Amino acid sequence: MVPEQTSVKSQPPGKTHASVVAPTRSRLDRVGILLVVLSAIGFGTLGIFGKLAYTQNFTVLNSLVWRCGGGAAVLWIGLFISQTGQPKRRGGSRQSAIAAFSLGAIVYTTQAILFFGALTYMSAGVTALMFYTYPAFVAIAHWIVTRQPMPRWHLGALALTLIGCIWTVDWQQTAVHPLGIALGLAAGCTYAIYLMLSARLLKTAPPVATAAYMLSGATAVIGSLAISQQEFGWPTNWTQGGIVAGLAIVATALPIVMLFNGLKRLDVVPAAILSTLEPIAAVLLGLVWLGESLWWGQLIGGAFILTAALLLQLKPHH
Repeated sequence: MVPEQTSVKSQPPGKTHASVVAPTRSRLDRVGILLVVLSAIGFGTLGIFGKLAYTQNFTVLNSLVWRCGGGAAVLWIGLFISQTGQPKRRGGSRQSAIAAFSLGAIVYTTQAILFFGALTYMSAGVTALMFYTYPAFVAIAHWIVTRQPMPRWHLGALALTLIGCIWTVDWQQTAVHPLGIALGLAAGCTYAIYLMLSARLLKTAPPVATAAYMLSGATAVIGSLAISQQEFGWPTNWTQGGIVAGLAIVATALPIVMLFNGLKRLDVVPAAILSTLEPIAAVLLGLVWLGESLWWGQLIGGAFILTAALLLQLKPHH
């Protein structure tokens, strides 16, 4: 601490604040990048736990119920333990709580339904490609709202990300359906709206409470759908319980909190681009844990996406 105090005293009054704040902002940017990358890795485990859930006869709706409901429960328990004796501060303001609950009930649930709807018409690879156009939708929406041109390295990273996603699809082994494309693009657009609204909400709302309310809203809607379709079921053995715990904690609660904390430190456009590291994590985890195959197109696509992430990290943030 002594060197910092000496440097502050030696600076003119007009430069003291800048000399202290500049390193802090740079450090926060790196923390934001790390949080978004870690959240992408966490979300990448969703395919692993999802496939394990399907082997235990869990339906899509039932898996989503336990993912969102379990994630919400974990976050609420964590909030209660960490802030015991401060109930009024636990969930933030009433307005932010209603906004977060609505975000989960309407926007998050809609993108999930659209995504799984697209899966009924196309392969998982093409559906993921359509979904991962969401950074482009985020960039377009950001420009419409702010009327500020994107930095050139953001545009370059966005282009590299889209090229990388295209390379990851084995076009010779898959079919493309027009309705599936429409649903997949709609899912990507809806997720972009979710990110934009989340970033705006997180300017004043606490990340963990926001995530808890958002997952609670999604659980209310998806749970109602599962019950109405008679697809809700409880875990009946330790294996199913472990899968539910993985869905709730590793694939949902932790990555959403890290993403929301990252959105408080980064602009929404670079955060969206960094989030596309998720398919790379999913492929590598599937290779290690499920013995899935890896083809050369995924390697090339992954290289493009990693280059985009490095471009964002190496370029100075303003």
